[in-house]
Order: sequence, then structure tokens, then C-alpha cells
Amino acid sequence: MAPTNYARLPAMENVAGSSALPSDTKPCPACGESIKTSALKCRFCGEDIEAFVAKREGAIERTLFSGHPVALYSIGRWLLAILTLGIAGLCWWLASRSTRYELTTQRVRVQRGVLSKTWQDTELFRIDDIALEQPFGMRMVGQAILYLRSTDRTTPEIRIYGVPAIVELAEQLRTAAMRERERRGVRVWTPA
Repeated sequence: MAPTNYARLPAMENVAGSSALPSDTKPCPACGESIKTSALKCRFCGEDIEAFVAKREGAIERTLFSGHPVALYSIGRWLLAILTLGIAGLCWWLASRSTRYELTTQRVRVQRGVLSKTWQDTELFRIDDIALEQPFGMRMVGQAILYLRSTDRTTPEIRIYGVPAIVELAEQLRTAAMRERERRGVRVWTPA
């Protein structure tokens, strides 16, 4: 029997083809098999690649806004803070520091309190109506009040104010609520 020359054998990883994929292929996000980069559907598992990636990314919770409301969100508050030499402004600042909003693509969380804290979570698929109210004093400083009405029995209405770019945020919340309903398969039935 002739001795085998191991130096002349190709590396095992190159024989299997698992470590070096050709540049025109990519792994399928659903099953992991090697498919063409331009493929719209996996030939192994039959999964629509774009729909699978969109569905997986929709399940990831992303933060739209996280922070405290501004203390002086209307022209009336500004005037009163000036007239009281900042005392009213300081009180409103303390009140705004005791409130924190966290708005994500899946829920709305309102945290209130300084020493004792309460958290109020409302899932976004429960939001039925989104309304903006912008009184004259708030319009002058570019603010508005965002009302979120939900089917949640403990919190039928959430009032959000003092948030920058609140009009754009309301549109993002509306889109995220619709996506979340579709992702969870929730249907809204209205009485006839």
C-alpha cells in the first residue's frame, strides 16, 4: 500500500464548500441554505425572502422617542415663568422631570413619580385613535398635545405633551400601530 501524501489533499472546508461561498450567493434568512443574491424566493424552503425579512424586523421593538417632556410647552407657561421670576418655571421643570415617555414600535410606556414611581404600559395594537390638539399658545412654540385612545380598560386615553416633533411622531405611531395589528393578527370590529 502506497503512503498517502497529505500535503497534496485539498482542505476539507474547500471540498465541502461551507466556508467560502461564491460572491453571487447568500444564505437564506429562513433556512440558511446558499441561494443566489438576486433570488426573491428560496428554492429550498420556498420562503419569500423580502416578506420574511420584513416580518422578522417588524417583531423587533425600536424606540421612537424616549425622554422627559419639556417644562415650558406653551406661550402662557413662558409668560407665567417670566412674571414669577422663574419660580413657576422651576415647578414645571420639576413636574416634567417626574414624567418620562418611552414610545416604541410596540408599546407606549409612561413613567411618573419622583420618589415613588408608577409605570403605565399600553400595547400599540390596542390604540384605536390618534388625535393632535394644538392650541394657539402651543402653536407659537411649536408644540401640541397627542391623545392616544385605546381599548385598554385601565387606560382608555393617554395624553402626551412637550415632545419634540410630535406631529411626525404621531404619524410614526399610527403606522407602527397598524403594522403591530397586522403582525399580531388583530382585527377591529365596529358595531353596525
